[in-house]
Amino acid sequence: MIVAVGTRNPAKIEGVRRVFAEFFKEVDVQGVDARGVTRTQPIGLEQITEGALIRARFALSKIKGKYGVGIEAGIFSLGKDVGYLDHQQAVIMRPNGRFSVGHSSGFMLPAKMVQRMLKEGNELEHYAVEMTGISEVGDKEGIVYHLTRGTVNRTDLTEQCVRTALVPWLNASRFGY
Repeated sequence: MIVAVGTRNPAKIEGVRRVFAEFFKEVDVQGVDARGVTRTQPIGLEQITEGALIRARFALSKIKGKYGVGIEAGIFSLGKDVGYLDHQQAVIMRPNGRFSVGHSSGFMLPAKMVQRMLKEGNELEHYAVEMTGISEVGDKEGIVYHLTRGTVNRTDLTEQCVRTALVPWLNASRFGY
């Protein structure tokens, strides 16, 4: 079974591969370069969802898979004076356009970092590299790895959101899929 993924990010591709391999035999996960098809830094659940949908649809347009997967990381406000949460969201889509959505766990980001990000207009990756000193940290373990002292990484978050997005497909009769 071919699973098309709208990214070349190794951490995300590995997370998709691990989850699909748990539930299906002979899975071939193929990533496609989807740079430029979504916003650079999604802010808010609507933008994060839109990005994941676009990535899943784009992946299926480039690779003829049984499923297309889009994963979008972004931040959203928890409300005034509360802060911002970072999380990943997955969309799993079939070629007929039917899709499901799943979320990873989220984690708070340092308020000063988010304020700078919003003011300066840079991506979170810019500040994650600044904080960790690791080039392309988002393609590796992610900022979450450093904030959790090495107990959670980007692949873990990808697995979480893909696993929860698979719920309707694994229970097709209950969901009318």
